[in-house]
Formats: sequence, C-alpha cells, structure tokens
Amino acid sequence: MSVSLSGERRTPFPSTEKELAGLVIEEDKCIGCGICVVVCEENRMNEEVIYGKGGRYKDELVLSVEEGKARLVDAKKCKRTFEPPEFCRACVDHCPTGAMELVSQG
Repeated sequence: MSVSLSGERRTPFPSTEKELAGLVIEEDKCIGCGICVVVCEENRMNEEVIYGKGGRYKDELVLSVEEGKARLVDAKKCKRTFEPPEFCRACVDHCPTGAMELVSQG
C-alpha cells in the first residue's frame, strides 16, 4: 500500500496527486526511521519546531512520522511544489529502504 501526497492511504494514485510534488511514499517499505523528516530542508528551516520550543508541529512540517510510518503532512510546503518548482530529492536519496519515490509530473 502507498500513501498519497495528502497522507491518505490509497492506491492507485490519481494523476493530480502525482503532479503536485511527484512524491509517493510506499507504506509497505517504510520503517518509520524518520530520516526523511530530518533531511527535509523545509522541516529544518523551523528551528522552534525542531527543538520543541514552540510552534504547532503538524502545521510547520512537510514530513513527519506518525504511527510508525512517514507521512507527507503538507505537500504545499515541499520545495517541489513551489513556483517555480525547486528540484529536491533529499527524502528520496536518504531513505534507507527506498520507500520514497519521485514519479513523473505530467
């Protein structure tokens, strides 16, 4: 089973979700290690949240680990959805199990 950009568990993915950031999280492969959360540059930009000194955790992060699995909390905060889009593969490149996958956008 995979997790869509909105965090919902479903398969197959509608093309509109693939086009948003092009990121698919394969839940069956995810071990919940949290490496994707740590390496995400957008997550690291909010030091108050990272160090537990305030902020609303779920409102500030792109990725988080919930119930032992990686979740895309807010796809609109992912660099790949910016205007203009930025190329980023940090979560994909650092995932030890290959659970993060970038798919064609279009």
